[in-house]
Amino acid sequence: MSKSLKCEVPDNKSKHRRFFIPLLLFLATFIIYYMTGGGPTPYNYFVRLADAFLHGHLYLIEHPSWLSELVLLNGKYYVIPPPMPAFIILPFVAIQGLLFDQTLASVLVGSLNSVLIYLLVKKIFSDGSNRTDRSALWMAIMFIFGSIHWYLASVGSSWYFAQITAVFFMLLALNEVFGKKRPMLIGIFLGAAYLSRLPVILSFPFFLLMLPDKWAKGIRENLKLLITDYRSSIFQFFIGIGMFVCLNFIYNYLRFGTIFDVAYYLQPGVMNEPWCSRGYFRLDYIPEHLDTLFLKGPVFLSNFPYIRPSWVGLAIWITTPAFIFALKSPLDKLTLACWSGIVPVALLVMSHCGTGWAQFGYRYAMDFYPFLLILTTRGMGINLRWYHILLIVIGVLVNLWGVLWINKFGWIGW
Repeated sequence: MSKSLKCEVPDNKSKHRRFFIPLLLFLATFIIYYMTGGGPTPYNYFVRLADAFLHGHLYLIEHPSWLSELVLLNGKYYVIPPPMPAFIILPFVAIQGLLFDQTLASVLVGSLNSVLIYLLVKKIFSDGSNRTDRSALWMAIMFIFGSIHWYLASVGSSWYFAQITAVFFMLLALNEVFGKKRPMLIGIFLGAAYLSRLPVILSFPFFLLMLPDKWAKGIRENLKLLITDYRSSIFQFFIGIGMFVCLNFIYNYLRFGTIFDVAYYLQPGVMNEPWCSRGYFRLDYIPEHLDTLFLKGPVFLSNFPYIRPSWVGLAIWITTPAFIFALKSPLDKLTLACWSGIVPVALLVMSHCGTGWAQFGYRYAMDFYPFLLILTTRGMGINLRWYHILLIVIGVLVNLWGVLWINKFGWIGW
């Protein structure tokens, strides 16, 4: 009798802990993000697009002067970014219409990301101990408050909201990779992330490497059968992605008469801007991006407030110094898979004209942050040391500084 009682008590405590820690993390993130935000964003493209969908068309009727990223075609205004963020806020827009606060939606999705990160880290370590809970909580804090995720989610403009939404679906995919490993569901989540931020589709090598090993073994036997057999994991994975790729093709064709993503090229005057004078995508833009990602510092002043963020960006080792431990991740299949997800995405976004400004930090890096999270988690290990926590805390303070200086005081410049 006494032995069975001893077994039940820890189980009940464990169940309560599994429920309450994610709940408290979500609530704390939501409150902090909301309180430190800059209020409703005027750049609410996705609210207007969702309203258009609800009225049965793909275009906007109005063109407010401050919304510059619209394509005018045959008297209709089309939103340039892909539409997934608009899809996920449809129920809210159906109730409130154009009055719905897109920033609130961004804060909500960003808060859900905190829970998904916590659950992901627990799955990566998967020993069910208190050490795992502690590590998972600290890694969630690192990502949610110690990275530019805080600023992006608290502002909620359409460019930032799209990235927060992409991270949400990427985290769902990663939780599935370290959970039940259902290939089609992984593909669906990656496809939804793609329909939020197009570049993330290039992270698919990570997921291929992390699918059940039986598909990789089958390559040597019969690649054709492996790809066409509906029972194979690789077939199901690509079916999941393919649904969203086809949806995007249809969406583009209905708007522009082509399946390809030409919206940005159709934006009036964009190719005449000095930063795009050499073309929209070129490899020789990469050094400018690397300069922002690794070398850009804050602006120092001779008067109060003496130091402020730059709209050009801020180096990643300043905004999230704990990411340095990504380089200590063990050299194994998972680390290789993470880099196979990071490198293609990074090459694409860094080949883009313009480095992402206006921004705090280097916002394009958010497209591959989920993989950096995995590498950093493994580089730090389950037993966090004082210096791990110190770097996480420094990142939190830096991002608090950025969020308050920009959102609350407007202390930012070039």
